[in-house]
Amino acid sequence: MAVVGAGCGLAAFGLARGAEWGRQLAIGVLTVNLVGDMFNAVFGHDLRTLIGLPIGALMIWYLITRKGAFQTAPPSDGGL
Repeated sequence: MAVVGAGCGLAAFGLARGAEWGRQLAIGVLTVNLVGDMFNAVFGHDLRTLIGLPIGALMIWYLITRKGAFQTAPPSDGGL
């Protein structure tokens, strides 16, 4: 759980800073979660995990299609 928490925390930090690595890490974490939900539904016979599939897929779609939305503008020199 510490690894999952660290991965989510790093992804959130990277997204907040507008870093490309944060966006990629968030997509990776969500993809692993999607695969885990799918395996739990198929092999664990826990159909409640299926609710995470459309939610995770939409979040991944958003991160992929809005690539430029997470990039920060270069700092200005304040007109000096």
